[in-house]
Amino acid sequence: MRLIFKSIIIISIIIIPYCLAEDWSITVYTGTERFAGTDSNVYIRLFNSQGESTSEYQLTHNNWMPEHEFPVRNLFERGARERFEIKTEDIKTVAKIQVRHNNFPWWQADWLLDQVVVERNRDSAKYVFKCNCWLRGERPYVTLSTFPDPRSNDKDKTNRLSSKTKRAFITILLVLIGLILSIFCCYNKYYRQQRHASLSLTDTIEQTQCESSPFDRHPQIPRSSTQSLRPQHWMNILRQWKNGPHRSSSESYTPTSQSVAAGVPQLTVEISPADEPPAYKDLYPNSTNNTSNSNL
Repeated sequence: MRLIFKSIIIISIIIIPYCLAEDWSITVYTGTERFAGTDSNVYIRLFNSQGESTSEYQLTHNNWMPEHEFPVRNLFERGARERFEIKTEDIKTVAKIQVRHNNFPWWQADWLLDQVVVERNRDSAKYVFKCNCWLRGERPYVTLSTFPDPRSNDKDKTNRLSSKTKRAFITILLVLIGLILSIFCCYNKYYRQQRHASLSLTDTIEQTQCESSPFDRHPQIPRSSTQSLRPQHWMNILRQWKNGPHRSSSESYTPTSQSVAAGVPQLTVEISPADEPPAYKDLYPNSTNNTSNSNL
């Protein structure tokens, strides 16, 4: 996220000044008199009608635009015509210029400047500055007022609106790009927060499912006590069968206090006459006679 904001700042720093800059074509004419050329470094500054000025730019081989000539030669020689390309701040119009040299070397510093033509590349508006004066050691600079080309006035008026619309479109486009990037960053951050919250919620649910609830814990009967009570239960049933004639058939079995204390459910067993074992006399009716004879 920080990288995106840094890239936005860098792009705005690079693009906005480039969009607000102006390209100018500077054509310098040197006089034809003897020793009119100079070997000094030449500088130029542009002014508008409100007194605002651009930075001072040096006219060198770096921004020189040769016209069908060998590109390596001395500049500002006698009768020469040099064309330079510079990029400055936006000052809209040019009312005057200031041209100077650095007066070095002093024995070849004098320069006869004929005229300077400034042309704006965006709309081809031309501004002509007549000089025809010497720039010597005691006065190495000159300030010239403009003589605008009549044909350039109409172009300046018609193209001013188009330049404003272009700049407004570029600024709106940059604002939209920044807004889209900021919305994307905010959505990405919100999505990460929601995802983190959902993951934490699932973790808590899994933990609660793994933990046993106190309501799920049912009391369990110890298996040892139930196993110890089963033989006693059957012994009681057998005793009832053995002593069946002396007891009523409707007598029910009541569990012992140990089984009740252990939490075993009470079982009621009703003994009917059909469930009693048959008597010995019924099975062996003639056994009495035999036993009596044997006793005799």
